[in-house]
Amino acid sequence: MTTPTKIKIADIRVPANRRRLDPAWVATIMADIQGGNGHMVPIEIVPDRTDGFEYRLIFGAHRLAAVAGLGLGEIDAFVKDPKEVATETQIRKREIAENLIRRQLSVLDRAKDIADWRDIYDAEHGTGKTGRKKSKEVVEDDELSAKFALNFSEAAQTVLGISRRSVFHALKIATIPEPIRQDISLHPIANSQTDLLQLAAEPAERQAAIARLLTMAGDDAPKTVADAIAVIDRTSKPATAPKWEKLASDFSKMKEGEQDRFFELHEAAIQRWLKGRQR
Repeated sequence: MTTPTKIKIADIRVPANRRRLDPAWVATIMADIQGGNGHMVPIEIVPDRTDGFEYRLIFGAHRLAAVAGLGLGEIDAFVKDPKEVATETQIRKREIAENLIRRQLSVLDRAKDIADWRDIYDAEHGTGKTGRKKSKEVVEDDELSAKFALNFSEAAQTVLGISRRSVFHALKIATIPEPIRQDISLHPIANSQTDLLQLAAEPAERQAAIARLLTMAGDDAPKTVADAIAVIDRTSKPATAPKWEKLASDFSKMKEGEQDRFFELHEAAIQRWLKGRQR
């Protein structure tokens, strides 16, 4: 189907297991619509008469919330043939593909989608976790993640722009338990791969404690996973490297022409420094 249909918002059911909506993103879409940019990629739904609704949402929850928030009664939607999305796996695969291609996901949400894709791949190709011994659970999960990353199709990497190393990192991040992912989903660290990998490396009990510290109210709340760990372990906060160190490191990697251009742009500061050295 290539032509969208106007569908009443009240007729669309949003499954309860969807990721948490980002209010800021919903507000951005609302402002875009109000600003006259009414054109929006249609959402995707499938006929599903459950609980008094006519359709079930496949993807487009933020767009649906934005249109509803503006008090509009209808939204453009592609209505899929039920035969094309007859199972939960088919529905989830369409949602994952759409989410990843859109690239507006946080690092955390993107990791969860890639992990779900891994699980679907395992089920479809018989590379699941049968025969796993509990004592080796973590090791074998790492091995499965690495195997999936190595077998990740070249086509998917090209279309989605995901390197094999990125897949492996995503699968590590996705091991963070669902309740904790929900708690930190709107926190800045949800977009920091470094913080998320550091959090994923911690035991589950410490992950929960770190998440509580990061999401507590007040200016004194830790801003990074490293800061939260320092509070828990009662150690000093990790020292923040001065800005000039990173600049010096980047400068040393520049080609001569790039360095010369840098000197030109900052000639006044360099002359000031030279005068100070001559005193």
